[in-house]
Amino acid sequence: MNPSDCRGWGKYLLYCTLIVRVKSPVRKYNLQLGASMATVVTLAIVPVRLSEGQGANMVSLVGSEIVIWLMCMATWLSSYQTYHRLRLAKWQKIAIALALCAVISNLFFLASFRMFEDYPLKSMRDLPLWIITIRLSLRGLLLGLIMVPIIFLLETERERQAEALKRERDRAIEAEQQKHVLEMLVSERTADLEEALSFLGESQEELDHQVYLLTRVVASIAHDVHAPLQYIISATKHTGKLIGGAELEQAAESNLQVERGLDNMVVFMQNLLEFAKSQIHRGALQMGNVNLAALIRQKAGLFEQILSSGGNTLRIFLDEKLTVHSNTNLLGVILHNLLDNATKNTSGGEIEISGEVVDERLCLYIQNPLSGTPLNDTPGMNGHSVSGQFAFNPGMNGYGLGLVLVRDISALLNVDFLIEAAPGRVVAKLAFPEFSGAEIASEKLSL
Repeated sequence: MNPSDCRGWGKYLLYCTLIVRVKSPVRKYNLQLGASMATVVTLAIVPVRLSEGQGANMVSLVGSEIVIWLMCMATWLSSYQTYHRLRLAKWQKIAIALALCAVISNLFFLASFRMFEDYPLKSMRDLPLWIITIRLSLRGLLLGLIMVPIIFLLETERERQAEALKRERDRAIEAEQQKHVLEMLVSERTADLEEALSFLGESQEELDHQVYLLTRVVASIAHDVHAPLQYIISATKHTGKLIGGAELEQAAESNLQVERGLDNMVVFMQNLLEFAKSQIHRGALQMGNVNLAALIRQKAGLFEQILSSGGNTLRIFLDEKLTVHSNTNLLGVILHNLLDNATKNTSGGEIEISGEVVDERLCLYIQNPLSGTPLNDTPGMNGHSVSGQFAFNPGMNGYGLGLVLVRDISALLNVDFLIEAAPGRVVAKLAFPEFSGAEIASEKLSL
């Protein structure tokens, strides 16, 4: 193989090297450092060449220096390509990189020796090809021994730093994932805690409701059971005395009163049980159309003896066909307690029950005259309308306990309840949102 045969291969390799240089990223091949080293090597041999008299032909000197600089850059880029492209052991990459340095040295010389003399010691045109190849290969190996270790050390350190950076990024990603998992766990635990707190709150509300129910039951027992029991005990003792004195007619009358008192107590207990069951099983009320006049007459019959003994009169001004949408038993509890309060606080007077339609709502009025202490002087009653605001007060003479029960049941049935003070009278008012059987008018519904 002669030098002219290898010139085309040298140009082709130089062209490929330049193409690789152009297409490759600058940062990846560290071109600034490569150019600096190529410049240093190229300038380092200038004094030697000048000392041998090659400065006489400046064109050849400058041209050969440019060729040497390009050869150094090609060596630099080929070493980088060897390091990054080949999947081999590092020592194998070094060996291949040095071999390529020798090949590049030969190719660059063969491609340019006809134009420039770049070997300073002795002209090589007359030497055999194998000697030229050995000398050029040694030149390439010497250049490779300068550049290849630097490249491999730099890239090894860069890979180490990149690996460390990758580990840091992986740790950051893992920490972010763990943070996300922890946030999800905290969110789930928070949701569970909120659910538990909500359940606890509901349980607390239910417990408060049960305590409240217990106080209402105790108050109702004290109001509707204890006093009648005391009366029955006294009446029973009196009946025994009458029987012992052979006053049988009076004993029979007293026994009849005891019987009526017991009947009233049965009704009281039934009302109490209905109220308790409705509170325990909230939302399970059975609603229907209730004949209001008939229910009032039924409850009024329980107070017939008491009304007569007190010299009182009960008048009902209601349409017999008037019905309201409610629960029969609980509405009966309301009416029973209102009639009971009106009867207890009336002596020799008239109790009036009437109704009218106001703003498409049926208003039922139970009125009784004031007796004894005026309403304005009664604790908890200020002479103005009071809607569901009663609180138990032991000083309320006849008012309070039954009205507390009425207030609670009215709220349960969605019925507005209030007490109004009129001149010389007390008016208990119930407002029903749903009713039928009466024409809408502002006048009273009369019997």
